[in-house]
Amino acid sequence: SVGFSKSDEDHCLFMKTTRDGSLIIYVDDMLISGRQAREIVELVQQLRLKFSMKDLDHARHILDIKISRNRNQRQLFLSQSDYIGRVLERFNMQLAKSASTSLPISTRLSQRDYPTFGSERGIMKSVPYALVIGSLMYAIVTTQPDIAHAVGVVNRFMHNLGRSHWNVLKHVFKYLVGTKGYGILFGLNKSSGVVGYTDSDFASCVDSQKSTTGYCF
Repeated sequence: SVGFSKSDEDHCLFMKTTRDGSLIIYVDDMLISGRQAREIVELVQQLRLKFSMKDLDHARHILDIKISRNRNQRQLFLSQSDYIGRVLERFNMQLAKSASTSLPISTRLSQRDYPTFGSERGIMKSVPYALVIGSLMYAIVTTQPDIAHAVGVVNRFMHNLGRSHWNVLKHVFKYLVGTKGYGILFGLNKSSGVVGYTDSDFASCVDSQKSTTGYCF
């Protein structure tokens, strides 16, 4: 009713074009972004006429994401050290020795690594494999895309879990022990253009001989 349109790409985003650029609202834990502070203040006043709300001033936390600012360099840093710390504690991995890579070197997992003995099957059924992957997926889509490939590899074996798959997933935890302070930095880049990274692993799947490739920009 105050002139915002819902984004087709993300239905939690509402946008409005203004004379100085645009205003964006993220719901339900409302986060407002805009180029001019004056326009944000005016929007807050409009919203207060519609419903009761509390203005928490500059955003510092939202949805387990910590927001840090460097106004001199015009930078925003998003991280989830507290969230990842709680995940590590939940699965008793907070005291694990850190690892320098998200996957063990030369990892080659297979569907044939499933348990063959009944006792081992019972043990693996009690492992919170899906819960761990779900917890890590949230970090991937917010502030730690560096574990996306590793989690994607172990996710393939969720329905037929073996001890080797679980050990590799715990290795991802060890990587997070040393990198939970990592995050994503937004700011002005003096270089022009888009920077891209890509890599590939020829015939890396033990079961299908398919190759894996990935990229990010």
